[in-house]
Order: sequence, then C-alpha cells, then structure tokens
Amino acid sequence: MIAQLRLAWRLQRWEITFVAVACLGLAAVAWWLTLDMRSILATCGATAEAAGAASCTVIYAFQESHGAPVQLTQMAISYVPFIAGLVIGVPIVAREMEQRTALIAWPLAGSRLRWLAWRSLPPFLLVLVLSSVVAVAADQLMHAYFPRSDIGFYQYADRGVPLVMRTLLMVVAGIAIGAVIGRTLPALLGGIGLSVAVSAGLEVALPHWVPSTELTLAEVVDAGPGSLNTDVKYRTPEGELVDADAGQSMVEAAFAADSNSEPDPSTMPAEVIYGIAAGRYDEVVMRESAAIGLGIVGMGAIAAFAVKGRRAG
Repeated sequence: MIAQLRLAWRLQRWEITFVAVACLGLAAVAWWLTLDMRSILATCGATAEAAGAASCTVIYAFQESHGAPVQLTQMAISYVPFIAGLVIGVPIVAREMEQRTALIAWPLAGSRLRWLAWRSLPPFLLVLVLSSVVAVAADQLMHAYFPRSDIGFYQYADRGVPLVMRTLLMVVAGIAIGAVIGRTLPALLGGIGLSVAVSAGLEVALPHWVPSTELTLAEVVDAGPGSLNTDVKYRTPEGELVDADAGQSMVEAAFAADSNSEPDPSTMPAEVIYGIAAGRYDEVVMRESAAIGLGIVGMGAIAAFAVKGRRAG
C-alpha cells in the first residue's frame, strides 16, 4: 500500500495538493466560524438572558452577525463532492491512456482489473478522509449557527454523511468517465454534466426516501429549520382536505366577503403542511446512502468493463 500511495502522489501530485488545500482550508474556516459563534454563546448567563441578548434567546440569532460568511463557506463546501471527485477521479485512467503509459502499466500489473483496483484505492481513501474532515466541520458549523434547534435537513447535501457519500460517488464516476472517454479534458467536461445530473437527481429523490406525513406546528416552526416540507394543503371546517390553490381562494373569499372585520378563524380553512420531520434525518440518510452505495458499485463496474475492454493505446 505504501508503494501505491507513493505512485498516486507521483502521478497526481498537483491534483492531490489542490484538493487537500481546498478541503483543509474550507474545514479550517468552518471550524473558526463555529468556535467564534460558540464563544459568543458561552457568554450567555442569567444576566445576558435577562437582558434579552439575541444569541442567548433567538434561534436565528447569528443570521445578522455571521450570516454572510457562514453562507459563503457553506456554498463553497457544496462544490467539494464534484470538484474533489472529478479532479482526483478523472485522471486515474484517462491520463494513463492519453499519455500511453497504459501500454506499460497494464501488462506489468498482470491484470487490468488488479491495476485499476490498486491505482484507484489510494486516491479513493484520500478523498474519503478529506471529505470526512470537511463534512464534520460543515456539520458542526450548522449546529453552531442554529444552537437551539434540530437542524435536521437544513443544508442536507452539504454536511455530514451525505457530503461524504456524494464525494465518493463522484470519485468513482470520474474514474468511470475517464475510462470510457480516455481523454482527460473531454472526461472532465462530461463529468461536469454528470455532476449536474447527479445533484439534480438526488435533490428530486430526497423527499421520497420516506413517506411524507402531516407535520405539527412544533415540527414546522418551533424546532427551527430542520423539517423537509413537501406539500401544502388546507383543511376546511368540515374536515375536507383541499389543495393549496383552492384553500387560498377560500381564504381570500372569506376576507372579501366582509372587508370591515376579520373573518372568524373557525369558519376558515386551516393550513396543513406535509413533509419529513427533522427527527427522521437518520432514516433518510441511511436509505440515500444505500442507494448511493449501489451507484458507486455501478460506476465501478462501468470503469472495470471500460478498462478491461479498451485498447491500451
């Protein structure tokens, strides 16, 4: 393994350096912001809470003081899976073929699949470590930003296990694209398109990993930003559920009927929100991770078939 690590460093020194510096830099910024917000919370006590200090009493206390840098950092972290995955993954096979070193490397390995496994494992493990460092830092950043709430699905894809799994998927996808196309730049461009498709697909799939249920007021508002809302309906005084457009029309008609006074709430439809409560976060993570794991296996199989069936030159 030591020899494989040295080989990976020699062949991808600049890519590894770039990804490592970017990931560790983002993690350092996230931790600095986290510790800064927690130091402010540490000053909360009987006197500060009695004085109504925002950081001691309000869920969204840090939006004004830390909102911009936190959002900028989180936005940069959201690109880690795709940048790290493609920058590290694409050249592993594509560069060997492009520079014709595969003519030497594959026969010496005795088996192309063995070569692919040993050549891919060190970068894969490196990205696993770096993405985990960023994922933990990003997760702690969001917990510090909303210290009195269950953050649940807030910034779901950009922290914790989902960030790591998506990064690993893109590493293997980059390897597969590089093996299929055989040229680094076209494979990178194809990888960018695949990144967009993967991101959009996972975003669409997110509300469907578990069934949506009717959320209580506490799950929607009191718990903070953590619930994943999927639909809005209205319940009429008779108990009938109608869609959002019909419910809003009924509300507007009730106000228009008597412009001099506010309608009796008991005669108006009540808003009903459907979604996934923050408490079901772990359940969703496990199901999505299993699906992404299958995607990683599938991409690995594509890479293996491409390498096995390709001409070295």
